[in-house]
Parts: sequence; C-alpha cells; structure tokens
Amino acid sequence: MKGFNTRSIHGGEEEKVKDAVTMPIFQTSNFLADDAKYASERSETFYTRVGNPTIGVLERKLASLFAGTGGVFFSSGMGAITTIFHSFLKHGDNIVVSKNVYGGTQNLLRELPDEGVEVRRFDQSDYGSITGLLDGRTKIVYVESMVNPNLILTDIEAVKAKISSSDALLVVDNTFLSPYNFRPLEFGADIDVQSLTKYINGHSDVVAGFAGFKDPEVESKVRRKMVQFGTNGAPFDAFLVNRGVKTLGPRMEIHNRNALAVANYLKDKPEVLRVSYPGLGHVPACYENCPGFGGVVYFEMRDRETAKRFMRSCSIFQEATSLAGVESLVTVPSLTSHASLKESELAEVGISPGGVRLSAGIEDIQDLIEDIKWAIKECVR
Repeated sequence: MKGFNTRSIHGGEEEKVKDAVTMPIFQTSNFLADDAKYASERSETFYTRVGNPTIGVLERKLASLFAGTGGVFFSSGMGAITTIFHSFLKHGDNIVVSKNVYGGTQNLLRELPDEGVEVRRFDQSDYGSITGLLDGRTKIVYVESMVNPNLILTDIEAVKAKISSSDALLVVDNTFLSPYNFRPLEFGADIDVQSLTKYINGHSDVVAGFAGFKDPEVESKVRRKMVQFGTNGAPFDAFLVNRGVKTLGPRMEIHNRNALAVANYLKDKPEVLRVSYPGLGHVPACYENCPGFGGVVYFEMRDRETAKRFMRSCSIFQEATSLAGVESLVTVPSLTSHASLKESELAEVGISPGGVRLSAGIEDIQDLIEDIKWAIKECVR
C-alpha cells in the first residue's frame, strides 16, 4: 500500500480478527501466558502495559504514516516526550533545545538540571550556534517542526546538518503539522514525537501520544523505558485513535484550506498587529512540498484584554486550551500553553500578551470568517 489515505485506513490491519472489518478493542489487562511470552520484551498478548493487539495495530499503522521503522503508543504527548528524554539522558549529559517550545515541554526542561542534566538553548534564527553547544555528552537535540504557538518553522535539514558529526539524536515534535503535511524522519530526524490528542485523533475525545523511529534499536530502548515508567496508552484510546486517523487526510485538507483563508483575512485587518501562518510566505526547502500547514493561525492584538474580548466574542470558535480537532477553537497562549512564562520570557520566544491562537476546524469557511469578523468588531468597541 503506497497512498497515505489507503495506509491510514488499512495499515496495520492486514490480519483480521474473527473476520471483523474494524479492529476490535482488546479491553483486557491480562492474556494467557507461556514460555515464549515470558521471554519476549514486546508480546502483544501477555500484559497490556507491555503490549496489546489493539495498540499493536495502531503502532504499525502510525509507524507507516510517520515513515518510520516502528513506533510506541503513549498515554499522552508529554508522556512520550518525558519517556524519550529519560531513555537517553542521565546525570552529566546535556540536551540542546530551541528556545521556543511548548509550555509543557518548557516545564519538563526546567526539572532536568535537578537530575544533573544541562539544558542548552539555541535561537532558531541562528542554526550555526548549535555547533558550539554540542559535545560528547550531548544526547538529544530537540526542536518542534512548527513552533507552538507562533508557528515558526524549524529547518530540520539545517539542524541535522549542524549535528551530523555528533552522536546526538534529533528529536522533532511534529504535532502542529501532522504526518499528512510533513514527516521529519524523511529529512534527518531520528524520532518524530506527536500528541495524538490533536490532528491524528482529531475529535477532542482522546489524550494520547506517539513516537515514530528511524532505528529499531532506538525504538526498543524507548519501549523498555515506557514499560518501566508505565506511560503506555490504553486499548480503548488506541481504538479511538485508530478510528480517527482513518480520516486524517481529508480532514487535514480542510484544516489547511480554512486556516490559509483565515490568515489571509486577518492580515488585512487594521485591528490585527501581526499574523503568523507559514502559508503566507517563504518556507525552508524541506517544507516546500507540504500540502499545507495545518489549521492553527497565530495573530496579535494590542493587549491581553483586547485578545480576551476577541476570544469571548466568538461563537463558532470556542474558548478552549487544545487544538486540531474538527471543531474550531480559540485561546490566548499567555493564559494557557505558556502561562508559566514571565512576560520577559514570553518576549524572548516571540509571544505577545495580546497573542491569539486560532485552531480552524473543518466547518464551512464562510461561517468561520463571519465569526472572526463579528468578534473583531465587538472587541474594538
């Protein structure tokens, strides 16, 4: 199977269970055991923290969509990131990270020095600075392909080129683009980690995460740590994600179109100080063939109070902290995803207190534009 949509539907499900068209839920913690299962590190019919048939189908499907050799299903995106970090970082090591990453990841990074791990930062406007941060104890270089929330694109090929002489793993959070729009493993990443809560499940009814791998040995190391930490996902969540991902391609096409239309509408509004959306301008070469850039649009208003009035004047865009579901959402990042950052830290990563993050769903674009038009009118009265 070659096509993305075909693999989204049929991938991992080649062997049918009891002739069921759809993979059923194996909602069980235990399976009958034998000597072969005792010896296996990844049996899908031994104990669900180790593996489960429903989870295994999803892992194989997503590994294919991520362009990986394998993958691991987690209880959340942060569970995936935490497990990956602790699989490779130990006392005396260091991790090199771009300055602007998700607030939850920032919180995790703040705790690493207490474990004896040094966190070294680089600015995405200067990839050349990465080289000077690397040494023999650098185990991970961590970036987001599209930064939350201001949508700066990281040149994955440029980062890989700077670390090619190092043994460090390149870990990319690709949540904001999804594997439909971009696959970091095809451009030099070693691990592609994503929150399945967002586009891949797409229906705002699951919290889960996934990591796709280029190297089976790297996957095995992370899988062992997942089993040790108990950050495995649940069979019912795997069933829901397996259902949701089957429509990922068609949904992403609408997300891509709607967000681009919203960004083009906002950029001409005098009440809007700045709009950020990759589809409006030049992109690094590794993104030139992307079919789109997802449903998130970031823009800035004059201050936080104006941003809050805009948010609370919307009717179709609902005030909520997450994103990338079929329904349109709106939030002020300085109140949610980046609430832990001081104003000086917000400025350092390019986020304004008046910044607004829209997640354009798959509703009719005319309705979304009318909603935004009304909210702008209301918030500047």
